[in-house]
Amino acid sequence: MARILLDTPAVTPALGYDRIAIALATLIQQSEPRFAVGVFGGWGSGKTTLMDTIRAELRNPNTLKVVFNGWRYEREPHLIVPLLDTIRGAVVAHAATEEGRPAREVLLAVASRIGQVVRALVSGLSGKMTVGVAEVTFDAAKSVDTLGNGQRPAAEAQSLYFACFEQLADAFGDLRESGGVDRVVVFVDDLDRCLPQNALSVIESMKLFFDLTGFVFVVGIDQRVLEQAIRERLAGAQAAAGDDRGLRLAEREYVKKIFQVPYELPPMHAEQLDDLLSAVYDTAKIDGEQLVDLRQTVRPYLAHLAIEGQVNPREVKRFINAYTLQMLIRPQLDRATVLAVQTVVFRHDWALYDILRGETDALPQAITQYRDGEDSALTDLWPEQIGALPTDLAQFLRSAEAAPLTRPDLRTYLTSVEATAPTEGWVGRAYVLIGRLRRIARQGRAGIEQGASSQLDRISRDLASAAADLRSAVVDEQRGSERFAEHLDSLLDLGRAVSSQQAASWSEGVERCIGNLQRELRLLRATPARPLPAA
Repeated sequence: MARILLDTPAVTPALGYDRIAIALATLIQQSEPRFAVGVFGGWGSGKTTLMDTIRAELRNPNTLKVVFNGWRYEREPHLIVPLLDTIRGAVVAHAATEEGRPAREVLLAVASRIGQVVRALVSGLSGKMTVGVAEVTFDAAKSVDTLGNGQRPAAEAQSLYFACFEQLADAFGDLRESGGVDRVVVFVDDLDRCLPQNALSVIESMKLFFDLTGFVFVVGIDQRVLEQAIRERLAGAQAAAGDDRGLRLAEREYVKKIFQVPYELPPMHAEQLDDLLSAVYDTAKIDGEQLVDLRQTVRPYLAHLAIEGQVNPREVKRFINAYTLQMLIRPQLDRATVLAVQTVVFRHDWALYDILRGETDALPQAITQYRDGEDSALTDLWPEQIGALPTDLAQFLRSAEAAPLTRPDLRTYLTSVEATAPTEGWVGRAYVLIGRLRRIARQGRAGIEQGASSQLDRISRDLASAAADLRSAVVDEQRGSERFAEHLDSLLDLGRAVSSQQAASWSEGVERCIGNLQRELRLLRATPARPLPAA
């Protein structure tokens, strides 16, 4: 039997999350319920695990706990609607636990009034709705009437928003006074899966509740995602004024105003990896041969996932799942080689994947030479790309775990790994073409030294063809930058001058251009798509 590790929090919290959760739950339970807690952390850092542990620690039966996953509703035009409807559903569920008690009728009445507000907002905020091929326009004033009896004397609300707020304030007042609920704690999770502006929209929707006593929000989000969304929202006026410092200040002030209790998850250190693995294996009920394989075969490679001594729990799960799937699909593959190649692919900060993709056939020999003590073997293969090896990459390459990378059949393993731990398609093609340019450059230097004119003409054509293919590979995916285009043009100029320069200076110029292209590619992998200027 083989199981994968789901992207869910561990049932048994590790890494001291229980202590953190108890502290935050105590604040939530004992403070006046009218604030927001921000649980900040990067992608896969354990925010959901901590939030689930906080929820479990809220044991007071008078606390209504609500879970809202914003990403499920990010296509909704007004996120306040699904947020309110989720709270309504939680009130109904809570009423079911009050069977036979007076509070049950109060809870159901409150749920009904919230539902009334939801219906009014759906009609009033939608504005227009397509029915078949026709557009129907809603009247927001009529939506206010749905909250009452259809008549609105001067003493009653004339604004949809004000009417909704009044109705909610009354409903939640009844919830506290007669429904046996003294606070509603709303856990807002998975905002990192939303586009930044949609994540900000969820948080903006929470503002309606900040003036209602009885609500506490616990929000899990990467603070950088939130700040990016705020920056995009404010960038127009601030950028026009050239006030970048003011923009950064506005980002921080916004976060402070929303979250009265911020908590930044501490990074998980490599020394805590075994605690994490025990927790996730227990949660997934991994046992038998699979557990032995993960502990004995996979565990040594997981240590190499640590970046600057820190590991990402979600990345660890993805690594294990990719390996598990490959072994089910291709059980004939050597397990250690799968894991070695997979480590290279997962370590995006290493330049080794670039070389593995571009020089798949030449890399095993270079790694063999490096392991034998030739420190320049990788640099000689791809000058300006590797340079001084990062310490953790050097340690990996000389470790027992990297020995399988000296096999001559790495192409088979790279294909398998990329199928289960895919990178963007344009990336792989781009690095294949970079490798092709490297090989042409080596041939060009040899051709200049030999003075073979026919060979030089072919090299010039090959270089131009590979550069054009690289341009197409990037353009087709709407990637690129002006610098990338400039480096390609410089490379083409050198291709046309292949017969008129000294071998050393020509080779140096080509390698410099290729190195510049590689650096741009690494930047482009981490930035939004942009069209490349036409050739």
